[in-house]
Amino acid sequence: MAAEDAADLYQAFVDQDPAAAIQVVERVRTSGIAQDALFDALYAPAMGLLGGAWAAGGIDEITFTQAAVVAEQVASFVMPAVARRDTGVTVVVGTMHRDRHSIARTVIAATLKEAGYRVNDLGVDVRPADFLERVEETGARIVIVFAEIMQTARAAARVREMLATNGRDDVVMLVSGGPFAADPALAREVGANGVVPGAESALKLIARVARDRAAKAEADV
Repeated sequence: MAAEDAADLYQAFVDQDPAAAIQVVERVRTSGIAQDALFDALYAPAMGLLGGAWAAGGIDEITFTQAAVVAEQVASFVMPAVARRDTGVTVVVGTMHRDRHSIARTVIAATLKEAGYRVNDLGVDVRPADFLERVEETGARIVIVFAEIMQTARAAARVREMLATNGRDDVVMLVSGGPFAADPALAREVGANGVVPGAESALKLIARVARDRAAKAEADV
């Protein structure tokens, strides 16, 4: 697959054209790329172009947000046809209230799903109470809070407060987003247990947390 395919998919996102985006996916699939490889070979590079264009000022905030919506609509077309083994580990993810950035969350959530984690994606503009409610509903012990604006990044502290107030100190809260990457101390300020810079780090962190949880459960028996 040529880099032009990822560029074409990126352009379809920016043009807010889901049909064109799906055509790119189908074109790449019929060229011989297996369904299991589409995410890494096509979707992730296109998302990288989108995030890079926004970070460099090549596209404005409105275009970025609208393109992210199209990207989410297309995500299901690039997921592996057969899911990997179920790890049994549930992870709740969501972008903080008053923040509609979704690219990093979409990529990380898709990566975790592909690895066999039970991902509950709350989407964007998520209130702290919604995180707590989904944790209670699913029994999740891991939450990833996304925020790309300093104001919403600081508001992640309310998620930790909500969990603590309701006796859920056992929940591991991870954070992800530009403000946390720029200032690691901010994660500690909001009560997070760690920072997720990207999809690869998410896999490593979640796997480590899952191992620690399993080891603790065995020790308590």
